[in-house]
Amino acid sequence: MKIGIIGAGEVGLTYAQPWSAAGHDIVLCDLKPSPRAQAFAAELGLNVSTSIAEVVPACDVVVSCVFGTVSLAVAEQALGSLQKSALFIDMTTADPAQIRVAASHAAQRGVAYVDVAILGAIALTHEKTNLLGAGVGLDRAIELFASAGAPLKPVEDGAAGDAAALKILRSVFTKGLEALTIECFMAAEKQGVTDKLHDALSDIDQASLRDFLGALIRTHVVHAPRRLKEIEEAERQLRAADMPVSVLPGVRDLFQRTADQISATPVQAPAPTLEQAFEWLFKANGISR
Repeated sequence: MKIGIIGAGEVGLTYAQPWSAAGHDIVLCDLKPSPRAQAFAAELGLNVSTSIAEVVPACDVVVSCVFGTVSLAVAEQALGSLQKSALFIDMTTADPAQIRVAASHAAQRGVAYVDVAILGAIALTHEKTNLLGAGVGLDRAIELFASAGAPLKPVEDGAAGDAAALKILRSVFTKGLEALTIECFMAAEKQGVTDKLHDALSDIDQASLRDFLGALIRTHVVHAPRRLKEIEEAERQLRAADMPVSVLPGVRDLFQRTADQISATPVQAPAPTLEQAFEWLFKANGISR
């Protein structure tokens, strides 16, 4: 299979190596190839083209590994030259809306378009990094990545753009949790209770993550006013201990907003379902679903 990789940076070269080892014919394309890309190409006996129009027409698969800011422009340029039987794989960090636009253009041209999101640190785990994919032609993409030993998990009933959206939301969750963990455990370490804090948090492990997060959402719309007092006291104590406080003020603001909304429009159900909680949150914040 002939695979054209647009963007011979960290991502592109990471997958070019195992695909080449698996017997695929690799063609690299980069407007400004780095010394690393040139050395890689020389090692495999490849040329690095600087022209998308030159590379794309002969490829069975085109993989875009460029910066998100140029993702749509690159996709549209490549789609103009792709064979209808070809597969376009978008591994960029583009805005999901732009990926959906590009996927729509691909559909108009009869080209399969798959959005693949990288869920880990590719510099550490290389081609073994977890991937999430969505779009038309996903089965072909899964098979292709499997030939490189790369784990590509499908988004159930997903369309191109969904994988990118999930990656961003995952980052919101994990980076927010990381920041809160740093703030919390620095304070725990200063007070000499780090191990005891792990024990105090162990009950969270008793439920599935889905159930735990669902419980947070359902009870937030009822108990935010009471929990706001706990947050205010926690922030006061951290500041009194001269600890850096960056995350809690944002947490406090969110709970204050919900508390004000509950005061104006109380939740009707004493124990709302997840759907009722979301309905109330969207309505209270003036957001349409």
